[in-house]
Amino acid sequence: MYVDRLRIRQPGDAQFALGPHVDGGGIERWEDPEYRSCYTPIFEGRWEENDFFDATHRVHAHMSLYNAAGGCTAFRSWQGWLSLSTVNPGEGGLLVNPLLKFSTPYWLLRPFFTRNKTDGDWEIDTSSVWQGAVPGRGQEMNDSLHSELQLSTSMISIPTVHPGDMVFWHCDTIHAVDAVHRGQSDSSVFYSSRLVEISSLVGSFNEAAIYSEDR
Repeated sequence: MYVDRLRIRQPGDAQFALGPHVDGGGIERWEDPEYRSCYTPIFEGRWEENDFFDATHRVHAHMSLYNAAGGCTAFRSWQGWLSLSTVNPGEGGLLVNPLLKFSTPYWLLRPFFTRNKTDGDWEIDTSSVWQGAVPGRGQEMNDSLHSELQLSTSMISIPTVHPGDMVFWHCDTIHAVDAVHRGQSDSSVFYSSRLVEISSLVGSFNEAAIYSEDR
């Protein structure tokens, strides 16, 4: 979250068209040892055991090694914004891929596999490129590089929001905005940031983990 940013998107706008992506760095998730440790179970083949709400390594991770424009070096347990207008699905708002537990292992392991040209099946290839992970930018996704995510159908619009509504999503969640603002009024949000201690942010992560397990 950024304390100094305000987004105002006018009806018909197609310029602010952020495709599916994940913030918090790109290649850093593999390159930085501390950041990589957030996903140890995934890289060890135990992806079902990965705890996305464990902040042990995330609070010390280096998420911006290449001074990315718009990059954030602060610890973010969640991403989010405060709505300043009423926005319905399709009106320049937020879309998310809700399958955090399944999508994240896929795109983290994607660089280590390539399609077999004979039968189209996947095979290990450690010389593969880092799909969508460009130094100095966030992690980008598309149907060509990440076909199994089926992004054209798996990205879901959030429900209607009104002025004063707060929206939060996990910092590893794939998200995007509507390619075109098809509404009749502005779609505006304020990227607010609270002044809190790191311990409080870690606490919110732990509470979310408990809530997730209870469900």
